[in-house]
Amino acid sequence: MLDALVIGAGPSGSRTAWNLAEAGYSTALVEEHEIIGEPCQCAGLITPRTFEYLGYRLPVQQEMNGARLWGPKDSFLSFQAPETKALVIDRPGLDRSIANKAQDAGADLMPGHRYLGHRRTDNGITATIKGRKGKFEIDTKLLIGSDGPASRVARDSGLSSKREVLAAFGADVEGYQGIENHVDLFVGSELAPRFFGWGIPTGPNEGRIGLATVLPDRPKNFFRDFFHKGAPSKLLGGAKIVNRVSGLIPFGTRNPSYSDNVLLTGDAAGMAKPTSGGGIYSGLISADAAFEVADQALQTGKFDSKTLSPYQKLLQKRIGGELSKGHHLRKAFLSLTDDQLADIISILGEPKVRDAIEKTGDLDYASLAAFSVLKAQPKLIKFAPSLLKPFI
Repeated sequence: MLDALVIGAGPSGSRTAWNLAEAGYSTALVEEHEIIGEPCQCAGLITPRTFEYLGYRLPVQQEMNGARLWGPKDSFLSFQAPETKALVIDRPGLDRSIANKAQDAGADLMPGHRYLGHRRTDNGITATIKGRKGKFEIDTKLLIGSDGPASRVARDSGLSSKREVLAAFGADVEGYQGIENHVDLFVGSELAPRFFGWGIPTGPNEGRIGLATVLPDRPKNFFRDFFHKGAPSKLLGGAKIVNRVSGLIPFGTRNPSYSDNVLLTGDAAGMAKPTSGGGIYSGLISADAAFEVADQALQTGKFDSKTLSPYQKLLQKRIGGELSKGHHLRKAFLSLTDDQLADIISILGEPKVRDAIEKTGDLDYASLAAFSVLKAQPKLIKFAPSLLKPFI
């Protein structure tokens, strides 16, 4: 019987397996895809602290210290921070690097294997896995669900909850007319209702573009039209798609994210940030919290919900507050009309407000910039009075 079976070799799953194996626990890491990290479902934009948290670095395609915001009614704003704010990386390469760390630490890495379900036994959990040669079972004391937004482990464990889910579509393109070291962001009801679109330079005349929105009836057509509407057409009109990516972004932390013999991490636990949709850094935080609780459970031999319940408290203490503030920011954003968005972008261009953004802007902790902006220009609160609540 294994000490731990981890389902999903994304960053949070591989980090959990790495921690467990390094601590000497028998661990298996199951990944349904043959090649870890593929197909890519992420824009590959992280903050420098992500590498600091991991304790190692990978090659960086671009260092980003600026942003251009394109809004309704030809509203526009450009930022230039004094230091690097984000890094463009090879996301599949990041996934593989963490999985390799887990394998090097002693975890049994099992690509090309799919989790089908599990049942509880007197000794723990028996999971059914489908591999290249058919179905088989694995007995484990702990089951870690790191299997993404539509987590089957969560569903099988009775941990499903109603959450907002956006569809994200992206592509690597040739002919992207962006500015080096600057991210382009596009907002407005015509382009990306309920969220935003993005463009990220990855090299000379190359970029990574995408959008996230409510799931449209014809997603491919919706994404195609992104090239020809408003501001994106200025940068993407002559672009050629060389590779497409897509995925789902869930908003809303699962509470609880544990049950008897089960812990959830990453997107399965609802770690995506409501402000950006990113979840790598917060997912790694959840992985480390899961390991700490799993370590204690494995030492005591107790795996019931009560024993695992400190996991939720660790999530709340370490990242839950920021996710909650992000939820309020998103709620405020959803209440805005296109006219209001254009007005806000104009206000953000005021020198003192722009300065606050450039100094405190942070992909992982958007609430820091939000607070600084409200402090610099209190009249912004008129657009969303409820926004003030999490900052009081």
